[in-house]
Amino acid sequence: MGKGFKGLFTGGLFGFALGLLFAPQKGDETRKKVKEVLDTAKGKAEEFKGRMEKKN
Repeated sequence: MGKGFKGLFTGGLFGFALGLLFAPQKGDETRKKVKEVLDTAKGKAEEFKGRMEKKN
């Protein structure tokens, strides 16, 4: 379950980031959105990791 979720999460994150990069926007706006998405994903991943560590 862990490996599959990790792969799915990572693939989704990369797909979303690539979608933002190819969207017709200014570079500054795109970089800002990518940074926001990555920061949010990092926070959620750390939260998930903490919950998993508490279960074990």
